Order: sequence, then C-alpha cells, then structure tokens
Amino acid sequence: MNGVITAYNKQRGFGLISQELVIKSIYFDIVDCKAKGLFIGSAVEFDLAITKKGTVAKNIMGVSKEVGV
Repeated sequence: MNGVITAYNKQRGFGLISQELVIKSIYFDIVDCKAKGLFIGSAVEFDLAITKKGTVAKNIMGVSKEVGV
C-alpha cells in the first residue's frame, strides 16, 4: 500500500499515515519503520496488519516518488 506520513511524534515513537481516497489515517510505530529520515510529507509503502488495537501499518519503507494524499 502507498501513503504519506501526516503526523509523527519523535519522542513517543509513533505517527499516522494517510492514503488517497481513504478518510481514516493508519497508525504506525517507529519500530515498524525500515527507513531512516522519514518526516511529515514523506511518501511511504507499507503493509497493513490487523492487531487487537485495530489496523496498523507494518514494514514501512520510504519511496522516492511523491504520493498524493
């Protein structure tokens, strides 16, 4: 899946990813981020996982092209 980081809290180690045509943002934990240097506005690719807390992004990697939100 593709998306853009729209929120990131470095101190707490989590953020949100938004996708085009999808209203609800997807939670991610920095532990699941395979790329370094990501920031708000970074385009990413990720896998979705269902956990007891809901749907989350896993295996997050940065992509060089811009992805629209």
